[in-house]
Amino acid sequence: MADLDQQIEQTRAKLRDLQARASKQRRRDETRKKIIYGSAVLKLLEEIERDKADRLLKLLHERISRDSDRELLGL
Repeated sequence: MADLDQQIEQTRAKLRDLQARASKQRRRDETRKKIIYGSAVLKLLEEIERDKADRLLKLLHERISRDSDRELLGL
């Protein structure tokens, strides 16, 4: 019976490890998506007409609420 309990605990530990790895990968993927979209928006801002870029920047700036982020961006 002790062997079975040990196997169950080992299996649970493996499951927890796999879940932690999956969670870490999801966070990495989410960060990568944000970087890709941010890069695309910056490129778009360089390519569109100045007045449209200014309006888009204004909309983006309105959505940045963390003081440290606003300070970094000079807002």
